[in-house]
Order: sequence, then structure tokens, then C-alpha cells
Amino acid sequence: SSLAISLSPCAVAQSTWRAPAGAGAMSWATSELAELAGSVVVERCSGGDGEAASSRGSVAPALSLRPRAPEIAGLRPQLVCPGDVVVAEAGALRGRGVVEREDGKLVATMCGVVEHVNKLLYVRPLKHRYAGSIGDVVVGRIVEVGTDRWAVEIGTAMLAHLHIGAIQLPGSEQRRRTDEDALRMREFFVENDMISAEVQKVHETGEIALQARSTRYGKLQNGVLVTLPSVYVRRQAQHLVTLNTLGIMVILGNNGWCWICAPSQVAGSGRQETLNFSQMDVRYELVGPSVRERICRVRNAVLALAAQGLEITPESIIFAYEESLQRRLAAWELLDASRRAGAGLSEAVVGEAVSRTVN
Repeated sequence: SSLAISLSPCAVAQSTWRAPAGAGAMSWATSELAELAGSVVVERCSGGDGEAASSRGSVAPALSLRPRAPEIAGLRPQLVCPGDVVVAEAGALRGRGVVEREDGKLVATMCGVVEHVNKLLYVRPLKHRYAGSIGDVVVGRIVEVGTDRWAVEIGTAMLAHLHIGAIQLPGSEQRRRTDEDALRMREFFVENDMISAEVQKVHETGEIALQARSTRYGKLQNGVLVTLPSVYVRRQAQHLVTLNTLGIMVILGNNGWCWICAPSQVAGSGRQETLNFSQMDVRYELVGPSVRERICRVRNAVLALAAQGLEITPESIIFAYEESLQRRLAAWELLDASRRAGAGLSEAVVGEAVSRTVN
């Protein structure tokens, strides 16, 4: 049976506002925009309900002319748009992004993914400002050096803070912090230093406390920063990963900030480490042209994946990197949507993401 769309008066008003009178559904510049214009619906029905929807007005026939894109199997039941009916079991509690209509049905008020936590039903928005969660790995920038703490920008509404007692001392020394350590704070981190840390606590005011006591966290060097919406980087088994096949290290921050760099080496030893350290034995190094080219290609591969709306993982980065080489794309061409589509890279990364989701 064919899929028809039943529109409420609110949805009809939105459709009328988006498409001027007489313009028709095909007045959109591309089929993708036409798909977005018709995605705000209230109910989805089939069979006889579709004929009733067509008889209610001229909007439904116009939408039937709109080209339809194939849906990714397994994702449609979870994704909702404003006005979509959210099916829930009896006794479900309404959370953020869900309201109850006059007829008793639950509808979504934002674009996102429906999440269930016990009886709580809420919609996780697709794009939002990072708010922080305990245990998250983040990448940040030092913006201010205080008396006993550093103010760190991590993309939240308020600056995060890293206390001097929450860092790893040089040489992994374990002792209480003293006034002398407070006077030497600029020997550890200064303004504009990039660091990796972990969210230790989120206060009721929204202020975030960070910690970098582990040797995994500390100053980030010899690389480049990539900023993305935080929704593209979800919690994973590993956030500090060395891509051995590429010889590049990637730190995937849950705040959407990613650091791509050459694997650090302990100064004077020539021994390559797989993790960045907060100790002072890691220094800035001269990165060669070949490593710089690989760093740039990995960076652009991350941006290309985000442009396709795909999740950033070590596996997806390696796949996009190797596919770009096989399709003879230069590093800068990964940022050009038309060149990616012409070479078939966009279709390849989407297909690989779909197969990974299905499997």
C-alpha cells in the first residue's frame, strides 16, 4: 500500500509559508530541499486514510509530486520532526521535546531521536549546544589563568574550569599541591594552549569542572583542531586513538572538538607514544610535509563525514581516508561537495554507514 501523509492545520500553515502560492512543490532548488520541506508532518497513514488526506485540500496532492528519497532501514522509527506522533506505551512520562495533544496523543516539538529511559520518553535534538556529562572526554582551549585554576573553552554556555589539583604533575609526582605550584601555573598551561581532559562534575548552574589526572590527558601539540556539532561524536570505547595504518593520532571530544596530530614522542628518547601526556617531557616538534598532508586529509575526511550527517568514529575516518585515495581525490577536494559526489565518495561513505548500522 502507498504511503500517504495526513496534515494538521498547523502543518498546512507551515507548508504554505515555506512554498509561496503557485510555486508548487518543484519550485525548490533541489530535491533535497523539497524533501526537507515535506518532512514536517503530524501523522503517517496508508490505504484509505491516504485518500481522505488527499480530499482535505491541495497540499497533499502537491506533496505527492515531491521526489522521495530512500529511507535508511531501522532509522525512520526513531527520527521525529516537529508534529510527529510519538508512539509510547501507556503510563509513559513526557520529557523534553514531547507534548500531549488535545486528543491525548504525544507529539514531538523538535527534530531529533526518540529516547526511552524506563518510563521517561524524550526527544534528543539533532543539533544543540554541548552541556557536558560526567565522564565525557573533551578537547578545550585555555582562555584564562587564575590563581588556582584555568578557565577552559569547550563550547558550552559557560567556561569550564580545571583546578590545579586536578592535573598530572611532571614526572607523575603524587603529592599535595602547594602555593609554589600555584605560582608555577604558567609552566603547565598558558592562554591558547589546547588540552584534553575529562568532565569530572557538572554543577547545577551548568558550570563544568574538568580533571586531567590521567596520563592520557594533557597538552595537545603538533596538530590541528576541528570543531563540529557535538551530536556527531558520541561516547565510544576509545576517544584517544592512534590510526596505525595512517600514522596519525585523533582525539575525539564529546563536545565536538577533535584534535588531529602526529603521535607524540618523548623529548630526547625518540620513543613514540600513543597518548598525549601532561608532563613537560612532550615538546613541540617540526612536522614533515608528508605527515602534514596526512593530517590535512584526515581533517578534511572528518569534515566530509560531518557534512553528510554521519557519526565520527575511527572506523569511518579510516574508510573515508582510504576511499579518497582510491578515488584520486586531493586533500582539499574532500571539502568540495560537488567533487565528492562526482567521485562517488559521498555515496560510498553513506553506504558504508548504512551497512554498519544494519549489521
